[in-house]
Amino acid sequence: MPEIIRDGQYVTFINIFRCDPYNQAEVVQINVDIVDQVAPRFPGFVSAIVHRSTDGTRVINYLQWESAEHLAAMQRSAEFQAIGRRFAGLIEFDPHQCEVVHIREASP
Repeated sequence: MPEIIRDGQYVTFINIFRCDPYNQAEVVQINVDIVDQVAPRFPGFVSAIVHRSTDGTRVINYLQWESAEHLAAMQRSAEFQAIGRRFAGLIEFDPHQCEVVHIREASP
């Protein structure tokens, strides 16, 4: 399971994709294709988690990279661009670079 790192070692991104419930499964699949087929092949990738809202209107991904520049390099790649074009007409995109400020885990 991916570990959420708080110490500033990595850069965290939370991306929100607003979509029609009819398109949610496709938006999920595009995100999964990017994080499974493209991101791991690029230097600096740490982890990704894809979420979907239960009302069908959002897909959220949580990413950690070694730096924003590493993510940008992946996003400029032909592999990313080819898959990313599938988002056309399906989403409103709301990206955020974040800092992890607190983590609490269940006690064993």
